[in-house]
This record gives sequence, C-alpha cells and structure tokens, in this order.
Amino acid sequence: MVYPNFKDKHLEQALFNPQDYVSWKNYLKKDYKKAPKKYILIYYPKILNHFKKKYKPTRIKLFRLITVYQHKDVGVVCMTGIGSPHAATVMEELIALGGKEFLNIGSAGGLKDFGTFLCEKSIRDEGTSSHYVSHGKFAYPDKEFTKRLEKHLVKNNISFQRATSWTIDAPYRETKAEIQKYKKQNVATVEMESSALFTVAQIRKVKIASAFVVSDVLGDDKWDPQFDAKHVNQKLNKLFDAGLDCLLSN
Repeated sequence: MVYPNFKDKHLEQALFNPQDYVSWKNYLKKDYKKAPKKYILIYYPKILNHFKKKYKPTRIKLFRLITVYQHKDVGVVCMTGIGSPHAATVMEELIALGGKEFLNIGSAGGLKDFGTFLCEKSIRDEGTSSHYVSHGKFAYPDKEFTKRLEKHLVKNNISFQRATSWTIDAPYRETKAEIQKYKKQNVATVEMESSALFTVAQIRKVKIASAFVVSDVLGDDKWDPQFDAKHVNQKLNKLFDAGLDCLLSN
C-alpha cells in the first residue's frame, strides 16, 4: 500500500488554495497590505518573550492560527501547535499573504549531543510532504539561503555543525532501532516540521532555511531531556538573533 491513499495525488489540482482562504472575508482582522515578506517561524514561547523584550515588535492578530509580531520588515510567528500539518498550514497562509523568505528556528532532539545544528537536508518521515510531492527520502532547504544563514551564524560567533535531520510525526514512536540506524547514517537531530516545510517551500517557490538547538538527547539506553536548561535557552536566543540579523541585512 502506498501513501497517500490516492495514487499520484501530488499531480492533482486542489479544490481551493491558501490564497482563497486568506481572501475569505473573516480571515483578516485588520488591513494587512504591508505584510512582511520575511518570516521567522519559532516554537518556544521563551524565544518570543526574548524577541518582544529586546525588539518591541508590533503585534498583528490574524485568523485563528496566526499572530504575527513584526519588527521592521520581518514577521515572527510562534507556533501554537506542533508537527508538520500545523507548520505547513501556517506557512501556506503566510506565503499567500506575500511571504517570500522563511527561517525555521526551533529545538530538536539530538542523536549525537547537545549543540546548534544547521540543517542541510531532512528525512521525510512525516505524512504532510507526500501530499505535495511524490515519495522520496529527503527534502532540502534553499541552498543559497542556507549559506546566507550560515554566514550570520559565523558572524554572531555561534558554534554549530551542518547536519541532516529526521522529521517524524510521532515523537513517542522514535524507536531504539530507528535511532541506532540514523546514528549510523550520521543523522544529528530529530524534529517534527522541517521536511514538510522544505517541501511546501519547494512547491510554492519560496526560500527557506532551518537551524536547531538540541534540547534533549536520545542516548543508547536513556533519554536526557534538558528543555528548560540555561544552555538550551541561551543557544536558542542567540540562534534567533542571528536569524533576525540575517533577514534584516538583506
């Protein structure tokens, strides 16, 4: 049996699209003609609090899923949920509103160790991307945009490694066998959104890059969660600042 259930679904035309949705009369709560073209997608409320305190952004409430915090020509959206369907839906709507460049900044499980990782490609072990393109092992960010983010990581003195990530829909089904397999393949992180976001960006012809800070390590025999550790939150804030610097400088 193949997935999705409808054969070659990615070749079929959708009945309605994100532009139809954001054009619906109840979607926008205010005039959003000056919507930013650049966005940072985040998942940690602590990063949002850091951004609000340091940069004093303007808050713009959109329909249901999205509240944008805008600083100059960059919008920041803190996801209200997790996983590829949620992230892809938010990104689709931001693209329909004019978004052209996206940074996906978040935490991830570590298959190696703690640290900061710049994502070069993601294993497609989630369901969303297969509704957009045919089956394949990897999804890729924009190469030039990723190089641009890399330069700003260096500029901001952030120690990081380039890495492959594993994107999965079911965090409580990260099995020991899979973890060992991907460790042998030198996969560094596991998270829930990047491969879907890379695929949406490919289909919608926008740019995306992604980087993660490891918040918990999946060891051989035990799980080491450090979500609230000072070193994790400091790295996330530094990574966010470097991403904002990257978008503001172009």
